[in-house]
Amino acid sequence: MQQDPHFKVFPSLRFEYFLTLLFHSEFIIGNSSAGIREAPYYRIPTIDIGTRQLNRAQLKSIVHADYDKASIKEQIETIENIENHDLNSTGSNFFGRGNSDRLFLEILDSGLLWKLGCQKQFQEAHYD
Repeated sequence: MQQDPHFKVFPSLRFEYFLTLLFHSEFIIGNSSAGIREAPYYRIPTIDIGTRQLNRAQLKSIVHADYDKASIKEQIETIENIENHDLNSTGSNFFGRGNSDRLFLEILDSGLLWKLGCQKQFQEAHYD
């Protein structure tokens, strides 16, 4: 791989270090759930590539790109125009109200969890 001074590859990072890098980033790009969950919390725009995060949060700070260079480049230009107020469009309760432990125990006690057909949705990618 050709070295580029604008990019740094980290094979593995502690989560706390990752969050520090994310906090100081201009944007995040890829197909990680961090772009859907953590980045909006830090008001960092996300370019989500592909369909891996399909049916996850849809916020103004998250744009979607196909796998091709032209689509990714177009979305990089799009996030440069995202207004600052759109970066905080998650709402005050987007990440919950601090009672997830109680809600989780309620779900376990109700038995609903064990009746679910699948935990995660997958979509086949079709390449023309």
